[in-house]
Amino acid sequence: MFPPLLKLSCTKTTMNEILMFIFGGFAESSSLITIIVSYSYIISTILRIRTKEGRKKAFSTCASHLLAVTIFYSTILFMYLRPASIYSMSQDRVASVFYSIIIPMVNPLIYSLRNKEVAQALMKIKAKYCCK
Repeated sequence: MFPPLLKLSCTKTTMNEILMFIFGGFAESSSLITIIVSYSYIISTILRIRTKEGRKKAFSTCASHLLAVTIFYSTILFMYLRPASIYSMSQDRVASVFYSIIIPMVNPLIYSLRNKEVAQALMKIKAKYCCK
C-alpha cells in the first residue's frame, strides 16, 4: 500500500521505508509469536489426550485453523516485509488478489475438510484425476 506512494514522492524515502519495515515487522512478529505460543500449548494439551480418536479429532480441528492462519500470515509477511529493492507492482497486484480474493474463497474449503463427506468427495476427485 505505501511503497507506491513512496515511489511517487520527490524526496528521499529511505527513513520511511526503514520505519515501515520495523513497525510492520514488530506488529507481524508479535502476533505471530502469540499464535505460535498458543499452538504450542494446544499441541501439548492434545498430546496428553489418552484416546487415539480424541487426538485425531483435535488435531484435525487445529490443522484446518493452522493452515488458514499460515496462508493468511505468509501473504501478509510477503506484502509488508519485502525490501524496497525487490519491490514490484506486479507482485503487489498478485499478492493483493491472493490476500483479498483467494484466501476468503479457500477458508470455507479448509474448514469444511473436517466434514467427512467433503473429505471423501475430495479423495474421490483426487483418485479420479491424480492417480491415472
